[in-house]
Amino acid sequence: MVLTLTAFAQNAATAEDYALTYFKHINQTQTKLTYMNKKNTLAKVGTETIKGDISGTLFYDVKIKGAGAVVTLRYTNYCDEEGWIFDGEIITHSTMVQNGNFGGVVKVSGVAPGEVRYDNVRLIKGNPGDGNYIVTISGKTAEEVSYKIYLKSKE
Repeated sequence: MVLTLTAFAQNAATAEDYALTYFKHINQTQTKLTYMNKKNTLAKVGTETIKGDISGTLFYDVKIKGAGAVVTLRYTNYCDEEGWIFDGEIITHSTMVQNGNFGGVVKVSGVAPGEVRYDNVRLIKGNPGDGNYIVTISGKTAEEVSYKIYLKSKE
């Protein structure tokens, strides 16, 4: 269950709590993408930009590069829900069997300011499968959070 904005803002969330809530919110933004949500891997190749319900844009781009692909998700002042504004990029370098590496950072502003850095997470069979996100909650020291928190956010 996603914490309400009030509950989240009032509680001193752990880095793991923050990451779980972050992924639930950011995963929801990606459900709007047409190309990303196609079944066939090659059908995911393309470019599109969607608008947030409140503000900003989410840019999606997949380019074939060598025997794989580079996937770019760029958030610019993107907001679907009051209090959750995303800025930054998630860049995935992937083979055709969807193994590779993530990179980039997404900053969150609003009621839960912080950032999630993707640089130490590996992609395995299309999902995070190894490594740690670096999560920084505003005013606190950065902490490592296992890639498994992303998988938990999808439950």
